[in-house]
Amino acid sequence: MVNAVAMARQLIQIVVNDPGLARYVRREAASLESLASSKPDLVVEELEMLRRRAVPDLPLQAPAADYARCVSVPVFWRHHLNPARRRTFRSGNLYRRYLESLDNRVDVISNDLRNDEPLVPAAHSWLVPISRISRLDGARTKRRLRIDDEPPYIVMVFPAERMDATGVEIRKPRGIDVIPSRLLQWSPGDVPDERIDQDIPTAALGSLEWRP
Repeated sequence: MVNAVAMARQLIQIVVNDPGLARYVRREAASLESLASSKPDLVVEELEMLRRRAVPDLPLQAPAADYARCVSVPVFWRHHLNPARRRTFRSGNLYRRYLESLDNRVDVISNDLRNDEPLVPAAHSWLVPISRISRLDGARTKRRLRIDDEPPYIVMVFPAERMDATGVEIRKPRGIDVIPSRLLQWSPGDVPDERIDQDIPTAALGSLEWRP
């Protein structure tokens, strides 16, 4: 596990080394290096505030293809499950074992979705064209998307027309986008055509897939 000091320094370097960010963003991130060894938590807080200032200036565009968000079952349990249902299972792994015992698991997952908005908050809206992962099993999906967690995965499919109708726009990820989830392994272009968005509402969801 990466300690707090190392994490703060890595986050700084990811931001500083991204030429797609405005010069002031990279400069302010670099200025935090002197605090990393003594106040790493403060560094992360400052980087998060910098992210919130910088994100509105990044260009967005309408999606030209269907996109998907692919998550492990524990991540789905933690972030996308209806709170009342989540209390039924003490952990994401218990929820996974429950789903694996079912034949109609996709219907159950759909019914278990949280009913508040947004379905996917902007900071966690990492998307990939569904065409990039179609016909892949869980193991190959893991390699293609560089996912840390093991399969099975739950795939949320967002058709382009639904994204457009609900005002969903997308952009290329930038170094500041790694800050909320501490995605230290990220580098530009690792996942082809990867995009990130503003908040994604439930109405943009087209279908769900189970990917063992």
